[in-house]
Amino acid sequence: MAPPTTHCHDCGKLTAHRYETVRPATYPAPGTTTVKDLCPTCARQTRQQLISIERLPPTSSPEDTWIVRRELIDQLDRFFAEAGIFEICARCHAQGTGCCPPTCRVMGDRGCDPENRYGKTIFCAAFICSALLNAISEVDPECGRTLRWVKEELGPAEYHIYEMITRVPTAHREPERPLSLPAVYPRPPLTGHAAGLRTALLPLVDEILAVRRLW
Repeated sequence: MAPPTTHCHDCGKLTAHRYETVRPATYPAPGTTTVKDLCPTCARQTRQQLISIERLPPTSSPEDTWIVRRELIDQLDRFFAEAGIFEICARCHAQGTGCCPPTCRVMGDRGCDPENRYGKTIFCAAFICSALLNAISEVDPECGRTLRWVKEELGPAEYHIYEMITRVPTAHREPERPLSLPAVYPRPPLTGHAAGLRTALLPLVDEILAVRRLW
C-alpha cells in the first residue's frame, strides 16, 4: 500500500490517513458515516474524545432499544440458528459455494464455527447472501426488510475488523481505517419471526442452493 500523502484535517501535517466513523440509527433509519484525514496523533486524540462522549445511547430512546456489541452478535446468532439460516449456510458451504472466505479465523468445515463465535465481528454476524435474503423477503417481507437493514446499516461499522479476522492481505484492504466503533448498537426488531421463517424457508432450500451454484 502506498504511503499516505494527504494533509491532516486538524493540524495540517503531511502524514494523514483516512479514518471513518460509522454511527447507526434505530430501525428503519439510515446511520451516518463521517470521513476525516488525520495524522496518528490527531487520530488518537479524536478517538479518545469520541469514546468519552459516546458511552451511552440517546436519552430519548427506551433502554431496551440499544445494546452493546456482544449482545447484538448474540441476538443475531440466536435468530439465525432458530430460523434455520445457519443450517442453509452449512449446506451451501458443503456444496462449495459458501460466502465466508476459507482464511477466516472463525471458519469451520461447514462455515462459521458456532463454537468459535466470540471471534465474530458485527459485519459477519449481520451478513446474509442475496440468494437467501431474497428468499426470506419472499416469505416474510417484514423480516426481509429488517435483515437487509441489519446488513446495510449495522454490518459496515466493523468491515475493517472483518478484513483482519478473515486475513485479507493489507494491500487489498479498504483504504479507510475505523476511527471509533459505536459504543452501542440499535436492537433489530426480529422478535417473533424465527419460527415462521424456518417453516417457510424449508421448501425453498434446494432453490436457494441452486441459485448459489449458478452464481
